[in-house]
Amino acid sequence: MPSVDAQVSTTPDTKTRLKFVIYRPHSNIWFRNTVGRILKKKLYPNKYAPFFDHLLKSDVDVFFTSSLDRASNPKALLQWAFDCFELFSWCILNKISIQRIGFIFSKRKLAGKDALFIMHYGNLTYETVDVAGKGQLVADCLSGERIYKIVHLTHYVYCPRTGVNNLARLQPDLLVAENDLKSNSGFFSHHFKKIACDFWCLPYIAAEKFIHSTDFGQRINKLLVTGSITYKMKDPEFLAFFHGDELQPMRRQIYSQAANYTAQMDCFVSDLNASRTEAGSKGNSQQAYYKKDIVALYNSYAMFAVPEEVCDLPAIGFVEGMACGAAYFGLDDPMYRDLGMVPGVHYVCYDGTVADLMNKVGFFQQHPEQLKQIAEAGCQFVNSHLRAAVVYDRFINELKRTVHSRALV
Repeated sequence: MPSVDAQVSTTPDTKTRLKFVIYRPHSNIWFRNTVGRILKKKLYPNKYAPFFDHLLKSDVDVFFTSSLDRASNPKALLQWAFDCFELFSWCILNKISIQRIGFIFSKRKLAGKDALFIMHYGNLTYETVDVAGKGQLVADCLSGERIYKIVHLTHYVYCPRTGVNNLARLQPDLLVAENDLKSNSGFFSHHFKKIACDFWCLPYIAAEKFIHSTDFGQRINKLLVTGSITYKMKDPEFLAFFHGDELQPMRRQIYSQAANYTAQMDCFVSDLNASRTEAGSKGNSQQAYYKKDIVALYNSYAMFAVPEEVCDLPAIGFVEGMACGAAYFGLDDPMYRDLGMVPGVHYVCYDGTVADLMNKVGFFQQHPEQLKQIAEAGCQFVNSHLRAAVVYDRFINELKRTVHSRALV
């Protein structure tokens, strides 16, 4: 996000209430579990729940929309009505007070609102081309609206050709992700260069439950490795750029070689691709992974790794484990340096190979005092810079300034 010093000279009153619209929050698991998953009792982590919760607790006026790209034929109207019903049901099942938020069921109700927040994956792109292509309807529906349009680029790597075309049709004002992809990602620069708008880094934060509760000397002196290996990538653009079909190749390498390094690490990586091929086990194996007490797990180890995505995005686990007092092992990369993290001070960096990672682990197993200093510095950094009150308040205030400045033009 831009610094305060970079703002225009006319400073808006950041106490003005922001009218913030979230597009179809019930359609995926980003903020809460979907109605279908709740009814099937298959509950998954909601990695943007802290952002969602912070908005609801803030002085922001929050609005939810149903699908707004509806046609006038009977089938489309029935689908729209069902989507509205599902949105209400989602709020009730997730115990979201309908008195706290407003509902928007047609485009004309966007008038007078300040900002529209939409997730790229599930709305403008998807894993499969046919579903991703439907994002054109969403883009065309919203492109002409004068509201300030913010697109969160989680999973931006899926069907990038379709996704970028839909983004171009939408004409966003701001893109956000956990890394400034516009400056730091070769894949983004190659495929998304025609999207001319601002880009802010909106980093992951440690939710309140992630706290340091175990003395460092009582922890297991090995590397804990967590994370999921997602399904094999099939997009021609991904395969051509990265010369492989793994979104998290380092997780695959660690997972495959774990048996060779039992003295250095304990691997809790979950392989989604393997579980997909095991009849009837996909949901069970992944649910078992999600049901682990991750806070207790991070508090049990002196050090940990959650290897990054090859498309220049970190895993949410890096900030969660650091908050629990474990020393993080990651890449020396702008996704961390731009946040203010210093390799060797706040975390341990390695060159992206299993051999170098294990060498670093072996060194710090023999030098626990040095590791403790890094773990403590990392924990302090997270508590000072990567908690909700810091990151999301800054985002909201910067957004107020930006929207106000835009209105003055």
